[in-house]
Amino acid sequence: MDKITGIVDRILHRNDRGFIIFTMLPNNSRFSLTVKGEDAELAEGDVVEVEGTLEMYKGENQLKARSIIPKIPTTPDALHGFLCRLEGIGEKMADRLIKHFGTTLIEVAEKEPKRLREVNGFGPVMSKKLLDGLRDQIGYRSILIFLHGLGMPRRFVKTIYKAYGADAVNKIMSNPYQLVDDVDGIGFITADKIGAQVGIPHNSPKRIACGVHYALGRQCDQTGSTGIPRGELAEAALALLGKSKPAVLPAEVEAGIDDIVERSRAVLMDVDVEYPDGLIKEESVIFPIHLYEAEEGIARNIRRLQLTTTGITGIDSLLEECIDDAQAKINKKLDPVQRQAVKMALSNPVSIITGGPGTGKTTIVTTLLQCLRDTLDYQDDDILLCAPTGKAAKRISETSGLPAYTIHRALEFDPSIGDFTFNEGNWLHAKIVIADESSMKDTQVAYWLIQAVASGARLVLVGDVDQLASVGPGKVLYDLIKSETIPCTRLKEIYRQAKNSAITRIAHMINRGETPDFSVKEPDSDFWFINRPSDESILEEICALVPRMAKFFDVDPFDGVQVITPQRKTVAGMYALNLALQKQQNGANLSRGVKVKQDDMDIVLAPGDKVRHTKNNKGLGVFNGETGRIVEVNTKEKKLKVDFGDKVVEYTLALFDELRLAYAMTIHACQGSEASCVIMPCTMSHRRMLNRSLYYTGITRAKRGFVGVGAIGALRKAAETTCLDVRRTGLQRHLKAV
Repeated sequence: MDKITGIVDRILHRNDRGFIIFTMLPNNSRFSLTVKGEDAELAEGDVVEVEGTLEMYKGENQLKARSIIPKIPTTPDALHGFLCRLEGIGEKMADRLIKHFGTTLIEVAEKEPKRLREVNGFGPVMSKKLLDGLRDQIGYRSILIFLHGLGMPRRFVKTIYKAYGADAVNKIMSNPYQLVDDVDGIGFITADKIGAQVGIPHNSPKRIACGVHYALGRQCDQTGSTGIPRGELAEAALALLGKSKPAVLPAEVEAGIDDIVERSRAVLMDVDVEYPDGLIKEESVIFPIHLYEAEEGIARNIRRLQLTTTGITGIDSLLEECIDDAQAKINKKLDPVQRQAVKMALSNPVSIITGGPGTGKTTIVTTLLQCLRDTLDYQDDDILLCAPTGKAAKRISETSGLPAYTIHRALEFDPSIGDFTFNEGNWLHAKIVIADESSMKDTQVAYWLIQAVASGARLVLVGDVDQLASVGPGKVLYDLIKSETIPCTRLKEIYRQAKNSAITRIAHMINRGETPDFSVKEPDSDFWFINRPSDESILEEICALVPRMAKFFDVDPFDGVQVITPQRKTVAGMYALNLALQKQQNGANLSRGVKVKQDDMDIVLAPGDKVRHTKNNKGLGVFNGETGRIVEVNTKEKKLKVDFGDKVVEYTLALFDELRLAYAMTIHACQGSEASCVIMPCTMSHRRMLNRSLYYTGITRAKRGFVGVGAIGALRKAAETTCLDVRRTGLQRHLKAV
């Protein structure tokens, strides 16, 4: 490993990922050397110490740097360049300072700052500018060197320095775990690595409290709960923190739990928890503060709407006449339950419409919109239709004839403030908000939307409560209905057109716990089952089916055919299916892709790949569950662009982990999306995931055709099994308390 000190001569190339190529003039050498590596916020004239490996590139020596450390300048020329970059110090003043103090200037400024006034024209104002500039430069470079020694990515330097200033090193040495709260992108694992290097004891209360808080958030993400029982949290935190030696004691973890509650990073609350067998138990549950506040905010804002919005009441004949007129205009006939749903939405500030496929939710929404136009003279701008994903928004737009938006787009994220334009302090302008696919809205997304609905406006939530709960924490739609604080219409009748669909009929059978009889062949069926004896043969059959079904339905396999699966692992799981289908559908482009490590696997993200975004990211304007196609990959700068249909989003390397291949998706992940044809493995190797809610959700993702591949026994097992997941939430308690 070579170590060379010199002056930066010319910056040849740099990018916003922190990569730089420059030439430097090494000390005691007449020849320049080209260096490439991580950018250290360099400027021409800087003194740097570079450590790396010399290699030949196009016939010339080039240094591939492992580290680039800026140094305080020690020569007159380097010092001159350094001074000229400080605010308020021009070339003439730099010349005067160097002429008077020489290379001792930095030492004088730090130890005897009053002596700076010995230079003609250098008064208190100029002295303050120089000292402030020096502190910034020296402080910044000190933290750069410090973090490099800890192995921290250079991208965090600016953010940390902005948060802590010149005292950053002391603050990190004192409590590196504070970084988790103060710096975006740094979590407990990173902070803990720093803590170990700077000598924080394994049983430090700061470390334990941070680990407990991290474990709480992770448990919520993994279980879908918005709060975790104290015992379960203690167990998870002990497993996380106990990897140190000697191990952290249970009593120390209990003290850490008390600490995060006392410091309002979490809230302890008793809630009723419903178990699959119908048993309801009161449990003490700890909620991370952001989820506690989101659930409380949902309840509080729903109550605000209920107190400020006036429905059409006391004129039942007017409502009946309105619905009759609307039916005639849209050429639809509503049954009594559907009519009641429309009346309920017109008569109440907040209402819910829930039902499975084929039960008429779309007809109700279309009738409601017509009534709003006719009776209340609503214009298109008074109506906001929204859904969690772009595809779901597109569907409701096509059926209603009105524009529809993703929730993120409707709320208009503003990068300058790092938040949505429309929120609790700046409401949406719509007089009615109709939110489709409400079963897939997690607690945070539901809060973002509901807080932004204006007082005096109506809110109608539409969805299928029998589907799986949201991927993110919470079971918002279920809790809203179960609380009995909001009027709800539950649709059960399957209508004539839907009854002709085997997909709809079989989905409802499985939801009732019944197993369909596939021994009777139905002509023109839209539901097929192919028996295959092993996971290997299931994977092989699915790969063969994708192009065949795309041809059969005359659709693009990218958008028109979706493979879904209950689990991530196993031969018929998401990981294996994705790799096989990627090779089949996009193999020619893999050499143009970028290699990344995800879920302990090496994969390639290539142009043309189908991908899914996996987190709610306000800054990017993308929600968990949105799918798109990679349209551009820059392998040198480690960037890629994804077309989500309604937007093209650029991802840098740090954000690649928010993407996953989506040729195959888990059933949980495909909530809210549909495809012309859905293909799903049915295998006993997924036995722990076999339940009616999961299969019901999976089958109802298909619009024109569903193909199950595997064993009928797995389908039967799913139909017989109630979902055993228990989600602990506080929303019902909040709804009943406001």
